[in-house]
Amino acid sequence: MKKFLLYAAAVLGNVLLINWSELWYGAEWFTEWLFGLLTVVLFAFFLQGWKRYSQNGVGLILITGFGLLTINSIFFVQNLPASICSSLLGLLLIPLYTDHRDAVITAWGFVLINIIINIEVQSGITLVLLSLTTGIGAIVGFRFKFLLLKRCFTVLFSLTFLTLLFAFLLF
Repeated sequence: MKKFLLYAAAVLGNVLLINWSELWYGAEWFTEWLFGLLTVVLFAFFLQGWKRYSQNGVGLILITGFGLLTINSIFFVQNLPASICSSLLGLLLIPLYTDHRDAVITAWGFVLINIIINIEVQSGITLVLLSLTTGIGAIVGFRFKFLLLKRCFTVLFSLTFLTLLFAFLLF
């Protein structure tokens, strides 16, 4: 029951932060930063509860992804603040690395993908970078036998590679 409440609180907190940030959008210069940092703080609280009650790698990856989506929703046209807050989420995962390598490396991969998406370059270059990143993630997953990393990034690599292939065939 505590596990369910932990994940429900993390998801509900992120949804509330998205909704509140929409209400306060453009009010002051610091409101986006405030909500972005609140997302990072909420993720830090989730990690404390996760270490104590759950330690499910899939749950950590999903909540990390949901936190990254929340950050992108708050900073939807501001790439630098979104990259900074995404990096902070990745830094919060460092203490968990020694005990949960597979889940943390997979979550770091999603943080890296989010930062790559926020880089202001052409779409084709972004797609190539995403294909390289997901391909390297899949290779690392196979090499070191990280089950979550292998499965997630193999699927992502196949999707990005097919998209890259179709993009080059059409244009």
